[in-house]
Amino acid sequence: MELEKQRKPTTPPSNVTPLPTEATKTYQAQPTKTFVPIQKNYSQEVCVIMGVLLLITGLVGFVVDNLLGAHLSYTHNAIHVASGALALWFGFDSLANAKRFSYVFGTIYGLLGIVGFALGREGLPDVGNIVEDRYLWKAIPKVLEFGTVDHVLHIIFAAVFILGAVMTFKRFQRI
Repeated sequence: MELEKQRKPTTPPSNVTPLPTEATKTYQAQPTKTFVPIQKNYSQEVCVIMGVLLLITGLVGFVVDNLLGAHLSYTHNAIHVASGALALWFGFDSLANAKRFSYVFGTIYGLLGIVGFALGREGLPDVGNIVEDRYLWKAIPKVLEFGTVDHVLHIIFAAVFILGAVMTFKRFQRI
């Protein structure tokens, strides 16, 4: 009889909580944040910035025909506005399209600047900043004329667009 009394389990009082043992402990895992590096380039940022600059240049050029000494005609300004709008469009589009646009427009602007220096002759322009220019290229006389300042700006635009497409950086994306 005495053995039976000793084996009988005792229940703890209801107001006492038992201490957790290793078998009864529960652990909550911390929510994991996984970040993956993604290789990107600056083409979207460059398209947006250059788009805004080209839009502003084109719009201001309608009012000021010798902005920064460039030969700005209505046709030249309309081209700047259209280029700026396209650059903004592709800047907010996909990375691949922005990169493609940057290469294409960088090449176009680069060729425009180089051809302008190659074909430019000393002369007096009919539109824009009416001062004698050493490398004046009359692509369409009295409508679309490019001077030295235009050529230099076109080459700078080309370099910015192409560098934006080539230069890469890592951005971390949470998955």
